[in-house]
Amino acid sequence: MTGAYEGIRILDFTQLEQGPCGTQVLADFGAEVIKVERIDLGEIGRRQFPTVADGYSPHWSATNRNKKSLSVDLKSKRGIALIMELAKGADIVASNFRPGVMDRLGLGWDALSTVNPRIIVAYASGYGQSGPYTHRRGQDLAAQAIGGLMALTGSAEGGATPAGTFIADYMASLHFAQGMMIALAARERTGRGQVVDTCLLNAAVVSHLQEGTTYLNTGQSYPRPPAGIAHAHNTALYGQYRTADGRWIALIGEFYVTEPWKRVARALGLPDEVRDDPRFQDNEGLLAHLIETRDLVAAGVERLTFVDALARFEAEDVLVAPVNEYPEVFSDPQVLHNELVIRAEVPHVGTMAFVGNPIRLSETPGELRTTPPTVGQHNEEILAAIGYSEQAIIDLQATGVVGSENTRLRAGGPAAW
Repeated sequence: MTGAYEGIRILDFTQLEQGPCGTQVLADFGAEVIKVERIDLGEIGRRQFPTVADGYSPHWSATNRNKKSLSVDLKSKRGIALIMELAKGADIVASNFRPGVMDRLGLGWDALSTVNPRIIVAYASGYGQSGPYTHRRGQDLAAQAIGGLMALTGSAEGGATPAGTFIADYMASLHFAQGMMIALAARERTGRGQVVDTCLLNAAVVSHLQEGTTYLNTGQSYPRPPAGIAHAHNTALYGQYRTADGRWIALIGEFYVTEPWKRVARALGLPDEVRDDPRFQDNEGLLAHLIETRDLVAAGVERLTFVDALARFEAEDVLVAPVNEYPEVFSDPQVLHNELVIRAEVPHVGTMAFVGNPIRLSETPGELRTTPPTVGQHNEEILAAIGYSEQAIIDLQATGVVGSENTRLRAGGPAAW
């Protein structure tokens, strides 16, 4: 089956999550993504703990399927010349180094567009390619903090709280992929490449674009809510509560239904006078009595088992969801139906599981074609495809311009993860 981006070649200098996750989106849908890596060592993300057989990192592998690996010495003139030769036939050069690094290597927009006017040069960074913060190191937590996301998260009692995962990295990776896709679409009309500039800070700021837009136009602030409430502008019917057997549920009771307080009160078996209390019958009243209603709901849920709580709310047509830990997430029937757990045989390692692709296309679906590569796994294949003879490749390896990882592997050495 033909992938949506089959025929697109990406030279991928990215590392860790923001960049590799973005290029993997296009790789899943058919693009040829060539990871340009350090000889023997590969990109720094390969070292992420914990590791399994021969140093294989599942953390790293999550963002590097469907890619090839070319190990090359970028400190050598011949290594840079080799990349420039590959760039002549490439569609995108992607990187997430600090601004200016690719230019200093001789692989920035000015140099690449000279040899290939159709090239798209895609930069992912911490703060963008220009501005007062370009000298700073970019990192997920810093972006959450500066971009306001961290201040919105958590409770009033506990202070600002980062997300439980590298959410700015992930969101920025999707912007990175989106930017490359848009640039490819634009090139269809103009015939010219361009620069794509995405960053962690922008991802963090636009993640709360509704609240931000409201603040910019009305001055409304969004302080962190009391413990248990999901957002500052929501009532006690929108939050998380603990059941009698120690499980947690997410209550989404203020949306989609009429008489939300009465439905929640009936589900919890609260007294009639509490159910019919005129102070609690609309959102304004619920907000005005937020702590009182939260405590009533919390006490009611704490009297019920997890299974009983879910059943009672569902009987009242109140939306509720289990707060799943990992064992429940990856055994959830809908998660499994959506093919968000996929397995494949990884050479030198064994059967490994991956989190699947979240996007479904009826005619050109994404797929796991190849598992993440060892360092330099495709050196010979990539060089042969652009006309290098077997002897020329041996010469490049002998002089240290290109890695010899495959030679050592064939001689019985360990896989270069």
